[in-house]
Amino acid sequence: EPRRAGGARARCPRARTRRRVIARASDAAARARRSRCRERKKSGGDSSGTTARRRAVMRRGEDPSGEVLRDARGRVARFAERDELDALARLQTRGFYEPALGRGVGAIDAIDGPLRAAFAWDVARTLRKKYAYARAGRFAPLVATVDDVIVGACEVSIQRDFEAIEALREARGEDDAEEYAYLSCMTVDEAHRRRALASLLMRAGERVAREWGFKVALLHVYEENRGAVRAYEKAGYETIRAPFRTPYDVLRGRTKLLMAKRI
Repeated sequence: EPRRAGGARARCPRARTRRRVIARASDAAARARRSRCRERKKSGGDSSGTTARRRAVMRRGEDPSGEVLRDARGRVARFAERDELDALARLQTRGFYEPALGRGVGAIDAIDGPLRAAFAWDVARTLRKKYAYARAGRFAPLVATVDDVIVGACEVSIQRDFEAIEALREARGEDDAEEYAYLSCMTVDEAHRRRALASLLMRAGERVAREWGFKVALLHVYEENRGAVRAYEKAGYETIRAPFRTPYDVLRGRTKLLMAKRI
């Protein structure tokens, strides 16, 4: 799109028309999701004991809060509160930061200290930006806690990446898909892994996606993370896009898979 000197956007009729078309498509998709959601509620499609509570705390214009899912062992996945974002960012930093020289070498304080601090700052900043969409019903951070300490997290959001939508249409025949529910940033504190907390958070994320009116959930996973790939396959996810790499993935020697599940 053309710009004036100083970075200002020039007037462009085609650009305005394109934005109007995208906006109308987005509004139509949102109306369709709300309609499907109303029909499912009328037909009793969700009979869980927390349905009424979730409806009350997922109203537009309000921060999401409260319990989303409780498993057979009494453990709860719930919405993260606004004042918990810093704790959530610290958990994500521990889970996702990678030492500059790789995990095989490990962290070197002189190098990784500043890099980790910058990474933590960016995680917290990005999380706050994403949370701005929570009241619009387009983003939901979920957490699992033990003794009131956040030990696991998963994010659910509404996305409209063109390539993911094309893959969804080709693989699942979702010809009317304009947006999709996306699960991301799944992490569990190392001391609490192998206790099915990731499964609890994933199912909670899928429940939120259904409440938003979606029939399919998507996620990305690194092909080299065979344990995670097997866990997602066991949960019903299937790869719908050939492995691909971003420039960052090339540097790290990793390959991404796009997986989907009918929910």
